[in-house]
Amino acid sequence: MNKKIIFFSIDRLGDYLIRSNVIKKISDNFTNVEIITSEKNNKLITSQTFFTNVILFNTKNKVLNKLKFILLFFLKSYDTAIALDGKNISTLLLFFIKAKFKFTYVYKKKGLVNLIYLKFIIFFFNIFKIKYEFLNSRALIINNEGENYPKMYQKLKKYFNNIENKTYFLQETKITNYDELFEKFVIIHLDEKYQDIINIDINFDEHLKKFQKEIDKKVIITSFNNTFNYYKKIKLDKINFNNLNNDILYSSKILIIENMPLDHFQNLLKNSHTNISCHSGYFVHTSLALNKRTIDIINKTDEIWYNNWIDDYKNYKKVYKSILNKKIEINEILNNIAHEIKKN
Repeated sequence: MNKKIIFFSIDRLGDYLIRSNVIKKISDNFTNVEIITSEKNNKLITSQTFFTNVILFNTKNKVLNKLKFILLFFLKSYDTAIALDGKNISTLLLFFIKAKFKFTYVYKKKGLVNLIYLKFIIFFFNIFKIKYEFLNSRALIINNEGENYPKMYQKLKKYFNNIENKTYFLQETKITNYDELFEKFVIIHLDEKYQDIINIDINFDEHLKKFQKEIDKKVIITSFNNTFNYYKKIKLDKINFNNLNNDILYSSKILIIENMPLDHFQNLLKNSHTNISCHSGYFVHTSLALNKRTIDIINKTDEIWYNNWIDDYKNYKKVYKSILNKKIEINEILNNIAHEIKKN
């Protein structure tokens, strides 16, 4: 068995999750597994016990941290180093790290400048014997040069033959608080992506009450640090997680829980009937990782882009908040979601 590997995943929660099984399978070949994270995915990755060392790269102070990390990793020895995030700092560190095998993903973007950059960087990859694969940027994917990111990460099977055609690996949490409510509720996660829904700030709470009666299940609404106007106008009680108790949890037909920790959030998602969001990356991919019914509220114009992140549609459904130039009102969106839920 090889000894030491380092991964670079200095990006978001959803990005980590769609390559999580690839990371786990590769890690099974090593006794020491390190990973560099961002502040966005650090808590989740730290909870995954197969990592020997989780290192935080603070993206809020990039210049200082780049210098710090170059000094920290200069000629540091590993058997393998894999950059999965396409970030400049990850690519740069590959040149300074000593490793028998180095690999990175490189984003292809539009424009002559990016084409010149690609030729330049690939020239040095070849000199330093760094293996690579291309990933298309959003602009290229939307222009019908589509691909599937989970499948692209699985191309590492060329070098690690224990990789499966499976997207997610997510360890169970120790939390069991919501097990007794199994499939008696649905979750709606609210964030900034609801702002462009027509009439979202007019009687949203009344539409939610009607929706709850229609599906005949408890509705648990989650949100994190939500300061948007539509959310402020919701007249339903908002409970901070620290004030949540079983009386509130079990008695409420509609409950808004604010700022729930990730381990509780994962257990809540695991026990729901259906999980609904406007493509919140962590929410969608955790739900799918747990094999839960997942409904994504999206603009039709974003469909090609979001398809790029999903490789199994068994539990994944889409409901549109706009089609071409027509925006769809919140009451109609909730009606369409209720229709999908009642199918199951």
